[in-house]
Amino acid sequence: MPRSNHSSRRRRGGPGSGPRASKWQRGAAQEPWSVERVLEPAPTVERSADGDWLVRHVRPANAVKAYTCPGCGRSIPPGIAHLVVWQQDSLLGARSAFEDRRHWHERCWRTRR
Repeated sequence: MPRSNHSSRRRRGGPGSGPRASKWQRGAAQEPWSVERVLEPAPTVERSADGDWLVRHVRPANAVKAYTCPGCGRSIPPGIAHLVVWQQDSLLGARSAFEDRRHWHERCWRTRR
C-alpha cells in the first residue's frame, strides 16, 4: 500500500524539479556591465601611493544590501550611503578588478593607510 495518494503524480524533469540556482548563480547570470550600471553616476579616479582607484558613491536609496567595510570590519547596513571602490590598474584586467570591488564607509576610505 502506498504511503500517499499522490506518490505516483510526482513531477520529473518539469519546471522547478531540479535544484534551484543560488542567489550567487543568479547574480552571475546578470552581466556586470549592464544598462543599469551605465545609468548610475560615473566613478571618479583617485590616485594614491597604492595605485589608481575607481570610486563610486552609492546613495542611501540605492544601498539595498549589507556589506562589511574592509577598513574597519564593521557592517554597512542597507540604506546607508557608502563608496564602492576597485583598482583601475589591475594586473588581471578591468573585469577582474571590477569583480574584486569592495564597499567602504566613506570615512574609512578617506583615512585608510
